Amino acid sequence: MTNPADPQEARVVGLNPVDFVLALVVASLATALVLLDRLALPAFAKMFDEFGSSAVLPLVTRAVVAHVTPLGGAAGAVALAVAGMFVRKRGGGRIAVGLFCGGIALAIGAVGLSFYGLYAPVFDLADKVQP
Repeated sequence: MTNPADPQEARVVGLNPVDFVLALVVASLATALVLLDRLALPAFAKMFDEFGSSAVLPLVTRAVVAHVTPLGGAAGAVALAVAGMFVRKRGGGRIAVGLFCGGIALAIGAVGLSFYGLYAPVFDLADKVQP
């Protein structure tokens, strides 16, 4: 039988090493999205300008060229990771890991969607070329 006057084991609430690793993954994916936006996107935008004004770009390509997809994905992923840190600080372990994993999924999706958006007009052009 336990005595209620005995000190209870203190529960340490703080940043877990798993959270640190997940935060690093989110940060690296967000950095990759920003680098994609700043380094690769200008070359593709120049190429799309050379297609001419009559070329109608797909919606996903316009979103990537307008910086919505890469920078929005990076900002959303970082926001989910920061929310995960705050939730972990308040003691919600499973919810925090879910937020971190959501940030990772959002960033990976934004990377994939950005690459698809950049290459969609090229694929469309390649379909129109006949041997």
